[in-house]
Amino acid sequence: MGIHLDNIKKSIKAKSTLATIAIVPAVLAGLTLLGFQTYSLITGKSFRDLNFDIGRLWESGESLENVDLIETSESTRNIFQDILTKTEASLEERIKNLRIPTVIAKQASLVQPNKVETSADVRERSTFELYDLTLIENVDLSGAFQSKQLLKYFSRLENEYLINPDMIPRQGKWYIGFSFSPTLNYRTFSYDPSLVNGVAIDGDYRYTFGLTEASRNLSDKSITSYTIGIDFGRRISKRLSLFSGFHYAHYGEQVQVRAANRDNPNYESATFINRKPEYEIYSTEDNSLNIPYTNKYSYFEIPLGVSFDFIQLNKSKVTIDAGISLQKLDHVNALVYDFDTDYYYWMNRKDQIFREYGIGSSAGITLSQFVGERLEIFVNPHFKMNLNSTFKKPYPVNQNQYSSGLRLGMKHHIL
Repeated sequence: MGIHLDNIKKSIKAKSTLATIAIVPAVLAGLTLLGFQTYSLITGKSFRDLNFDIGRLWESGESLENVDLIETSESTRNIFQDILTKTEASLEERIKNLRIPTVIAKQASLVQPNKVETSADVRERSTFELYDLTLIENVDLSGAFQSKQLLKYFSRLENEYLINPDMIPRQGKWYIGFSFSPTLNYRTFSYDPSLVNGVAIDGDYRYTFGLTEASRNLSDKSITSYTIGIDFGRRISKRLSLFSGFHYAHYGEQVQVRAANRDNPNYESATFINRKPEYEIYSTEDNSLNIPYTNKYSYFEIPLGVSFDFIQLNKSKVTIDAGISLQKLDHVNALVYDFDTDYYYWMNRKDQIFREYGIGSSAGITLSQFVGERLEIFVNPHFKMNLNSTFKKPYPVNQNQYSSGLRLGMKHHIL
């Protein structure tokens, strides 16, 4: 600001000097001429009448004309002085009326040499200045979880154990649960030669042109499947309890076949239960023609059994289980072999050849563990076998489905 004001003053001073140099001589000349004309008018003398003899300047006797001339010069000097005074006053007034912006000086901040503020610090500081974190209250999530079991679970996690060692199991008389069992399934296979046409028996040997037990047992494979259901039971003593439930179980096997040769003369006349053949016996000479096909049989089952606590611990036990199952056939997707025509036929519904109701048996060992006061989980390696053949007479094949698996589930004691 000081520099700017000095520049203005210098500019004004330069202009004032220029005005003085240019105007003053002109004003003096004009005033001189005006004074001379006034003098000529009063005295009647002209410029030629003036005596320029320098010696007369020091004469002791001054005439009236010289006195008048001196007075006129003094008057002219006073007029010129008034003009200069007014000019300077006008310039000062203009300077006062100038509006010069006021600049506020910013105080300098000292930064320690060992702690230089970076752009990241500025951004972080700006963030905290924009958002007042003191207004954010602590959020308590425990109020959102009203389940006592969940709070107990969190407490166990904080104490670095899953099962509370101080928990006392409350084993009720009744329980309800859920189970799932992946299984490995197969079957037993035999047939009654008296029901098969064209079979000759000589001692321990059977002679036939169709499929034999040895070839079928050699070619068939086991399959994987599952059983799922709900369980319930009742404890009748300290170590003995009854169990039941409602399960949906799958059984089956895999057979080897090949596509039926429709050019074979026997194909046109071959029928079985009003169906045309789809496949024929697998080839032992060219395996590339063979096709694996999975037979599946699905049942509704109601298990009825008894469990004996062989080993009892504080929160776990080992149980021996045995029982039977009431079965009802629900669905079939299988190839059935006909000994008379030597072809396989596709069956996809409950035909008269399949047994609709049957009985199965089961046995296993259960390892269970209480993880809550009333919640028990278990693992049950088991074996199940149908006591009845999959087929009804007069179909000659006797086939009993069986499975082995690992049943996983839980029980909740309610009373």
